[in-house]
Amino acid sequence: MAYAEKNLAPGETILHRARYHWVFYRFSIAVLALAAALGIAALYAGRAQAGDEVARPLALIAAAFVVIALVAFLARRVRANMDEFVVTNRRVIRKVGLVAREIQQAPLEKIQDITIEQGVLGRMLGYGTVIVETASEKGMLVFPAIAAPESFRNHVWGQAPARTGAPAPEGTPVAARARLEELENRKERGLVSPEEYTAKRQDILSNL
Repeated sequence: MAYAEKNLAPGETILHRARYHWVFYRFSIAVLALAAALGIAALYAGRAQAGDEVARPLALIAAAFVVIALVAFLARRVRANMDEFVVTNRRVIRKVGLVAREIQQAPLEKIQDITIEQGVLGRMLGYGTVIVETASEKGMLVFPAIAAPESFRNHVWGQAPARTGAPAPEGTPVAARARLEELENRKERGLVSPEEYTAKRQDILSNL
């Protein structure tokens, strides 16, 4: 049983469990691609005049790269299975590490802001780093290279109580509720004027 399941409080349930995106294995993928290229070169050299003098060393190097890729993949796989990024109906949990573990958690009511960092490739492939800013001593919880980071954010905002302003109407979809929460945060931090806040809130609600 995973850490989150073993440490749920009475009445607490898991709503979302984030996973690493496949780019988490990018080193293994790159080494395996290099091994494939060397294997093709070895086959080509075996048919050329150079024969085994070139083909054999290339084949051995390719085999070594395959072993390196497999070892690196298994190491990453073990870490991916051990690390936990969880949203419950009460808190956000970040647990990383196998022997030396680091466990962070923040009650939903302590969460102040959520930032998603995505480059161009991240937006294309659907992964990113989620940074959860909290009012607790931990300050920030960082969830790197996770798949569908917007889903993680929406599950948090869908449970977090509104801190200021008017609450979202009953039945508001999770995505719209997240936008309303972000708008509330921006208003609280003075990033939007009262007029802009009212107009943007009405625009979000009118598109439901």
